[in-house]
Amino acid sequence: MSSFSITETGLTAVETALNSVSDNLANADTVGFKSQSADFETLLGQNVGSTTVGGGVTVSGISSDFSEGTLNQTGQPLDMAIQGNGFFIYQTSAGQQVYSRNGQLTVGPTGALLGPNGDELLGYTVQGNGSLGTVGPIQIPQALLAPAASTTVSLSGNVNSGDPVIASTTTINPSNPATYDYSASVTVYDSLGNAHELTFYFQNNGPDTVHTGDVLWSWLATVDGSTTGLTNNSGTFDFNSSGAMVIGATPTSALNATLTDGASALSLSLNFSNITQYASGDSVSGTADGNAPAGPVSSQINSRGQISVTYSNGQTVQVGQVALATFVSNSGLELTTGGMYQATPSAGAITVSAPGAGAAGTVSNGALEQSNVSVSDELVNLVVLQNIYGANAKALQSEDNVESTLINMPIQP
Repeated sequence: MSSFSITETGLTAVETALNSVSDNLANADTVGFKSQSADFETLLGQNVGSTTVGGGVTVSGISSDFSEGTLNQTGQPLDMAIQGNGFFIYQTSAGQQVYSRNGQLTVGPTGALLGPNGDELLGYTVQGNGSLGTVGPIQIPQALLAPAASTTVSLSGNVNSGDPVIASTTTINPSNPATYDYSASVTVYDSLGNAHELTFYFQNNGPDTVHTGDVLWSWLATVDGSTTGLTNNSGTFDFNSSGAMVIGATPTSALNATLTDGASALSLSLNFSNITQYASGDSVSGTADGNAPAGPVSSQINSRGQISVTYSNGQTVQVGQVALATFVSNSGLELTTGGMYQATPSAGAITVSAPGAGAAGTVSNGALEQSNVSVSDELVNLVVLQNIYGANAKALQSEDNVESTLINMPIQP
């Protein structure tokens, strides 16, 4: 191999390395970008005696540095970054799976979660029973959340042990405050999503004549201020001398309410177990399941990679969970369009799991992983490569001078 050819390999290899440095510097602010470097390899030339003389250099490949970049806290609810091993999984419009450390997401026009190139984010879907399903595109619901009828009501708080005692023979009359000591209301929903006010009236009956040492209380419930159409809407419970409820905490029969708005009848299981009787003010509140119809307001991802939607009624519903891909060898991944990676056989087997499971790292929500390019290192590399390129160019000039001397050398007759 001629000296010209050897020098040419040096210039070509350095030019390739300079391209990598330039690309790194250009992507110093690209989310999730991993810096690359050229791998040089010696070419074998001719044999001189028993020794093989080098024949120049070639770039055998481009290596990526998969070390983590720093995290930038953006506060955006659909931004996420991986801390540790793994890649987000995206699906292109052609159905190909690609991988990236860029977790900058938006909601597409059809509700799909889209990555920076418009590729669909893949994750675990949520089944009807709330368990995680298979891996597929994550869809943010755009339709109304269907109404759900309330089925359970729980009360908690305190009824004042110093409330006036009212004889148990006195019927509770919601329109007559003299027949009860305290009242508390809870909003419940019917099968059409209509809200109804469930109100409980409490009456202190004093010492229980049947269960010695206990204090007896009576209660009555109304729906929208009426007892019409209600069954199992009254009862009693007992407190012991420590103020804890010991009898009647969970009525055996559900409170039933026949409604007049076209919705199905309500059947409500009641729970009073978290009510106490202390020498403190009356303060009882309640919660109920069920919901009115509502539209989606916002989407967010938490630190476990769970993707949820918040509706206009304040309810939050999980719709999926981020899936992370890990590989036996990250160096086997091939960089493709848009900064995405695709798997090659040299990457080894792929493992898909939830964040924090197996070899997968965790997810930091409201953050993005910055490029791991060190600008200062790349500037140093640029100077080094420039000097190498200049040295090869100087060698080429010297070789040209030598050849010119030989060509122009006068021939003696």
